[in-house]
Amino acid sequence: MKRQNPGFSMIEILTVLAIMGVIAAFALPSAINFVKAYRLHADASAIASQLNVTRFRATSQYKPYGLSFDVTNGLYSMQRLTTAYGSPTTELSLGLQPNIRMLSTCPVTATPGTIPSSYTGISTSIYFNTRGLPVDNSGAPDNNNVIYLANDYNLYDAVTVSLGGRITIWNYSTTTSTWVAR
Repeated sequence: MKRQNPGFSMIEILTVLAIMGVIAAFALPSAINFVKAYRLHADASAIASQLNVTRFRATSQYKPYGLSFDVTNGLYSMQRLTTAYGSPTTELSLGLQPNIRMLSTCPVTATPGTIPSSYTGISTSIYFNTRGLPVDNSGAPDNNNVIYLANDYNLYDAVTVSLGGRITIWNYSTTTSTWVAR
């Protein structure tokens, strides 16, 4: 004989809700960690993108360009320079998102990529010559180009520029105590 009222029993509904609760309990910590790190990674990507634009602008305009960093206020600006690496003209100014800050020194003992462990500071400006290679303010090749970012949860990112001009974003892994390239 057919059932007159097909539907779900209370036990079936409670079983489904219990399974959904267990799945949510496992997924929630990962989702919270993702949200905590999202803004930090977005700002690191924005700085890396702006460094690429600055580098390409230097090669296409055949003028030295630089990206200058104001650590205190969390701002960075692209500047066109004279051939003597002075008298900058600011072309663009951007800032970090709320709760993200630039650090004036390396926050951990390890340094990312090719940055020497003896170099614990950051770059206040990263200059590119007309060939798109990083140089210091006198025009000499420079390999100590790094910017450190942190959020309120003590997660760290770094953006480095190698001697050949390669721009890399790094995340600090607390489990391995090393910088990992993204």
